[in-house]
Amino acid sequence: MVSKKTERAIIRADNRTRWALPLSFALMAGVFLPLSPVSAAEAEGVEASTAEIIETLEDDAAEVEGEVNEDSLRYLLLVDSFETAERIPTKRLATPSEVVVITSYEIDANHYQSVEEALSHVNGMIRYFINGNDRVLRLIDGRRTFIDPPMKAIDRIEIVKGGGSALYGSDAVGGVINIITKKGDHDETTVDVNTGSWHRHTYEITNQGNDGKLGWFIDASIGKSRPYKYRGSTPSNTQDLYSDYDSNAVSLRLDHRFDDRNSLTFDVLHNSVKQGNYDYATSTFDVGNQVALTYSFKEGTSTPGFLRYFNNYQSDSDSNKMKSNSRLQGADYQNGWELGQHKLIVGAEWHQSADESGYIDFGDVKRKVNNQAYYLQDTITMGDKWTVVPGTRVDRNSQFGSQWSPKIAANYSPDDQTKIYASWGRVYQAPNARQLYSDMWFSSGMYDIPYYLHAYTGDSNLKPEAGHTETIGIEHDFSDKVNASLSVFNAKVGNYLDTIDDVSYYENSLWPGYLQYVNQMYVNSSADKQHGVDLNYRQKL
Repeated sequence: MVSKKTERAIIRADNRTRWALPLSFALMAGVFLPLSPVSAAEAEGVEASTAEIIETLEDDAAEVEGEVNEDSLRYLLLVDSFETAERIPTKRLATPSEVVVITSYEIDANHYQSVEEALSHVNGMIRYFINGNDRVLRLIDGRRTFIDPPMKAIDRIEIVKGGGSALYGSDAVGGVINIITKKGDHDETTVDVNTGSWHRHTYEITNQGNDGKLGWFIDASIGKSRPYKYRGSTPSNTQDLYSDYDSNAVSLRLDHRFDDRNSLTFDVLHNSVKQGNYDYATSTFDVGNQVALTYSFKEGTSTPGFLRYFNNYQSDSDSNKMKSNSRLQGADYQNGWELGQHKLIVGAEWHQSADESGYIDFGDVKRKVNNQAYYLQDTITMGDKWTVVPGTRVDRNSQFGSQWSPKIAANYSPDDQTKIYASWGRVYQAPNARQLYSDMWFSSGMYDIPYYLHAYTGDSNLKPEAGHTETIGIEHDFSDKVNASLSVFNAKVGNYLDTIDDVSYYENSLWPGYLQYVNQMYVNSSADKQHGVDLNYRQKL
């Protein structure tokens, strides 16, 4: 396949040399027929046209080689441009933090079945922990989320290691995980059916398309599984508690493009799971619903902006009418300007968290906490080697007042394959409604094992977290197939929001054995300190 540049060169050559084909036949016939001499200008035109075609074909070969190199980088989880680290498009080797990207290429090649499985293949990550830190912010397309989209709907996952509090808040002390979903860009329908042990079945269908203005991507799935059983246990064939499930999930993304710079996106995500259907005393029901509407402007520029509303709802309940309902809704705005060497972005957020827990028939009153935040950041480019990123964020909480979270980061690129970076940021995080006000309990058990009660208790006297985080690191591309990075990180958070378990045991007349009562209480620990080294080596074999 040749490029459009080559096609244009061939057309221009054809226009200048329409006589070349008859002349070629005449040259071949010259053995038998006398020929008129060809002028020097005409010969020079043919030679110039041929040289131009050869030059553009060489460019095509270079582009093919570049595509091969790009595949190698994708295999190494290296992408040259991403958005999550600074909330604007940035280059990997010009960003003062370690960023790993799991592309759809990687997801398909390894057949990852969940986001957690994909993350587990990234160094330093266990589930949603980054280097042992559970203060990790989960996003879908830049907005907060309770649940993950289906894997077939994911275009890439951007992982930023290290503090991101100045832009995202202190739930990003350990880093940020941003799941970016696919836009419908071509007509396609896929059906996936699989089955396995324990009567496990999954049925999934996806459909995407684009008519020029409107693009859509839809995914729907149904999953079922019977519980696992332990062979050789006493009593025999004891089931793994709540390992069975009936699940349903729907993901919808609609994109309407007004022009090259403006678009409107509507997202819906639903997930429901029922567990404990077989030989259990209690069944549990988990339901998650999320909806978002985003207007994006200045797309394709160095400082894109957006205006968004989102509403996330999650409900956990059981057949004994115990419930825990959480809601997070909010509005986000961001805009930016490029002024010479400066890329300035400003943003504002309004978020409301609500919690309702307890016995369903009691009609518990919802408790709400509001938080307003404003952030400002400047990405300053100093020549070809230095990038300095100062920024700050102020949070105004309805329970705890105002607090500032400044940050400073710097990146030095001595050459096109290397970056050396360092960052410092202040940490602040106020407790949410669940941590302050939750009061709920769940029961669970089977006929042949002990019976359990599990309670969650909030504390209205909790204090906000406060502290700081630092990172220093280096990254180098030895070639398009070999990359290595090393970083040293440190974080200290005071009044750390944590949970402790108060476990009690009682004789149980209803079920064999005893009753175990676990009360999980939200508390402030004195301090949480984390430090370590993150070393990565990637090579395509």
